[in-house]
Amino acid sequence: MVSKNATEYIFFDSKKCEACWKCIEVCPKDVFGKVNILGLHKHIKIVNHGHCMGCLKCITVCSHGAFQTALAKK
Repeated sequence: MVSKNATEYIFFDSKKCEACWKCIEVCPKDVFGKVNILGLHKHIKIVNHGHCMGCLKCITVCSHGAFQTALAKK
């Protein structure tokens, strides 16, 4: 289930993202990038889908519930 908001291992819901950037900090493979349009529209985006190795650190660090395992979405 690889799409704009998913990798093979995770699914990301931008509506739940609070732009704390913690997932960017913990990701060892630089999977995420920032969206910051005029300071009003802020969230992360998946920029390197193929780099995700399924460590799930993003899920662990996100206190806003913006991530799920890809298996949970099936």
